[in-house]
Amino acid sequence: MEGLNVTVEHQPAVVRPRGDLDLATAYLLERALDEALLRPEVGYLEVDMSGVPFMDCSGLRALIHAKVRLSKEGGTLILLHVTPRVERLLSILSLDHRLDPVQAERRSRN
Repeated sequence: MEGLNVTVEHQPAVVRPRGDLDLATAYLLERALDEALLRPEVGYLEVDMSGVPFMDCSGLRALIHAKVRLSKEGGTLILLHVTPRVERLLSILSLDHRLDPVQAERRSRN
């Protein structure tokens, strides 16, 4: 099992988790997402998932909570560079439409 490290960039707002995202580490992502969302100018938040080889339902809960919170304020949260295992989990649970993982190519056209 790999630990989790999360960095937050503020211009633009990007959260970058690195490592396994599970029951033991989800609080680190929650804390980073909360930090990013405390800034009043954040209306668009990217979560770069390229460094997350594994995620369980605890990680999903943290992401959904942040997305709902930001949506209530008229903002947007998107997932970037979702790894195949995480993408499979989102698809199996039918959450791929709710969390809207975006590939880099699609993002660059928007």
